[in-house]
Amino acid sequence: ATGKRAIGMGQNFAVITAIFQGTECVVEKYRGKHDVMNSMISGCAAGAALSAKSGPLRLTGGCGGFAAFSVVMEQFMGPH
Repeated sequence: ATGKRAIGMGQNFAVITAIFQGTECVVEKYRGKHDVMNSMISGCAAGAALSAKSGPLRLTGGCGGFAAFSVVMEQFMGPH
C-alpha cells in the first residue's frame, strides 16, 4: 500500500513540476526577463490547473496560494 501511495504522490509531483516549469519557460521566453514575476505567473497557472476541477473559488485560491508560495520560495532561494 505504501509503494502505491508513493508512486501516486511521485506522479502528482511530476505533473505539478511539469506545469510549473513549462509555464515558467514559456513566460520567461515571452517576457524576455528572468525575474520573480515569472515564478508568480507560473505558480498561479500550476495552482489553478491543480484545483480546476473543484470550482472557480478553489481555482482562484489555488492560483493565489501557489503564486504566493512561489514568490516566497523565489525570495528564499535567491536568484538562480
